[in-house]
Amino acid sequence: MRIFTKKLPHPDLPAEEKAQLLQNTEYQEMMVESTFMYLTLDLPTAPLYKDEKEQLIIPQVPLFSILAKFNGATEKEYKTYKENFLKRFQLTKLPPYLIFCIKRFTKNNFFVEKNPTIVNFPIT
Repeated sequence: MRIFTKKLPHPDLPAEEKAQLLQNTEYQEMMVESTFMYLTLDLPTAPLYKDEKEQLIIPQVPLFSILAKFNGATEKEYKTYKENFLKRFQLTKLPPYLIFCIKRFTKNNFFVEKNPTIVNFPIT
């Protein structure tokens, strides 16, 4: 897998300072090749809907849409305590077996929430 990482300047900085920082090598995009044992997939946050009979409808998402994270073009912002990064992931070669870890649980200040979204796997 290729991981492309680009550091972002702080959003509160003036535009001219941001432009100067983006010229530094620290803020240029870096590429690292890495091996992996499994892929972590993020489920989109989807609310529960109610139909006309007042029954809950659980949203569904196709597997290919959550695998789009690894197409090499989709960027995602990662925030740390001090810095922000844009990352892109590109799969170069697939192993004989692929393990998916689907992140269903998000930790809130008070409790842990489960995302009930159904992931549709293609048969062929």
